[in-house]
Amino acid sequence: MGYQPSAGRTSPSRPRGFDRQKKAKAKRSSTHHAQGPRYEERGKQTLKDAVDRALTALDNLGAQTFAMQPFHQHYERWLRSLASVIDDFEASAAVKVDEAFRQRRAELFSAVEAGLKAEQDKETARGSKILGIHGSKDLLMQSEREHEEKIREYTVRRGERVKALSAAVDALRTELDEASAVKPGRFERFTHAKAQAEEGVRANLASAENVLESAKATFADELARLQGEYEKRKGEILEKVAAERREIDALAAEAEIDDSVELRRVACEEFAEAVNDLVKRIEAKPPEGV
Repeated sequence: MGYQPSAGRTSPSRPRGFDRQKKAKAKRSSTHHAQGPRYEERGKQTLKDAVDRALTALDNLGAQTFAMQPFHQHYERWLRSLASVIDDFEASAAVKVDEAFRQRRAELFSAVEAGLKAEQDKETARGSKILGIHGSKDLLMQSEREHEEKIREYTVRRGERVKALSAAVDALRTELDEASAVKPGRFERFTHAKAQAEEGVRANLASAENVLESAKATFADELARLQGEYEKRKGEILEKVAAERREIDALAAEAEIDDSVELRRVACEEFAEAVNDLVKRIEAKPPEGV
């Protein structure tokens, strides 16, 4: 017959990836045992004692959860505890381990190690992906630098152009003031030379003022265009940043879940089955000398 621990666990479907692979026995650890003190006098153990002890320890290991991330940092310690439980069971004088059990043990350890390695790779890849999702933030900073450079260039060009045109306007205004201040000559009423000179300066001044205002309007349009292009580009990048933020949040939420829980639970159930199967074979074997 087979033994069950006092708090038995039901076994749902096996998770994917729990393959049967060949592997040598896991290294025995004398310092990491998850289930209480070892028996000092194994010779006094009965088969039921050894089985109950192993099944209870396996049940506890199968229910174990890890509180801190990254979860894969706990895998090696958990595997050592699992190996220690099986080592204790095999070391009992009441247990006669056969080749079938040894092969089953090697297969199960190989499978659970492979499964945990896959979970570790997935966890590591997720962490690397989170760290790598910053392209749009970098693009936003680059866009801001480029816009600032364009604004600096624009400011310099506008300043130089407006300064030059303003100087021309000021010079014509001075010329007009000087022309207006000249007293009319004796023949002014016949020649109208002074009035014509002033009119010419006024026309030149009006033309220069128009050029200045046109230049200011052109620069204003250019600034509006630069700002519009920047805001549009910034909006597009911010949408990407928001999408990346959502992706990071989703990955971070996934990282909060230890996907190895089911794998480790099933592994312990498989080992419990192997222990019970060995017990059945031991009890079915005729006593020595019969």
